[in-house]
Amino acid sequence: MTLFFVILISVLLVAVSLLAKSRSISARTERFSRGFDRLLLFTPALAAAVFLVLFLFVLRGRFYERLSHAVLVFALWLCAARFYWFLLSYFKNRAILLLSVVGFAVAAAEAVVLTPLDRYVSLLHSVTGAVSVAPGIVLLTLFYVLSPSFKPKSGTSPQQ
Repeated sequence: MTLFFVILISVLLVAVSLLAKSRSISARTERFSRGFDRLLLFTPALAAAVFLVLFLFVLRGRFYERLSHAVLVFALWLCAARFYWFLLSYFKNRAILLLSVVGFAVAAAEAVVLTPLDRYVSLLHSVTGAVSVAPGIVLLTLFYVLSPSFKPKSGTSPQQ
């Protein structure tokens, strides 16, 4: 069931990104959304440093379970934040608004459900085993590939 929600979040993220691609952000929220987007892009570096310190000095044992758990839950929270960004940036478009609300609710609920390590192990890690880190990596990859910050500015050629 957890994998179903990860696939649903992935599909919703792609759908909202494709819908938003042809729309412009309202001038009222452009400054906020640009800053929020930059924050979302640099948060993983800070989280990686924190997880590195925790894994090296505090948390002992069950390394692979903890690592795959951290990647997936972090990716779910990033996706929830991206849906929130879409919600604030494109609030006048009903299709984007509806998909963003659904995506945010599913991603945040799944992150809350999977936050306890023992529940994550019983729901996902025990089922998928060695590939349990894959859903988190897929969500992180989609998060960055579909990020508005990586799109070329209008009026510039990507071949410059």
